[in-house]
Amino acid sequence: MALRKKIDEIDEKIVLLLKDRIELCKRIGAVKRENGIAVRDLQREDQVYLNVMGKALELGLDPQKVESIFKGIIALSVLVQGAE
Repeated sequence: MALRKKIDEIDEKIVLLLKDRIELCKRIGAVKRENGIAVRDLQREDQVYLNVMGKALELGLDPQKVESIFKGIIALSVLVQGAE
């Protein structure tokens, strides 16, 4: 049971980090709207995927699976940036 508790603690940290990311995305969305900049930046998205896949590889994780997780995170970020 101690292992499950540790996983629960890690999950909570992940959610808190997602909250922080979403708050930053809201601010970025506001700046983009004020300056007439498109919400989607495919070049930036590709850069994020390359960065996280490289880090995943360094850490012994499957880069494609990490990319898949980040595709969901990016989709949420884009939605939040356009929603405000």
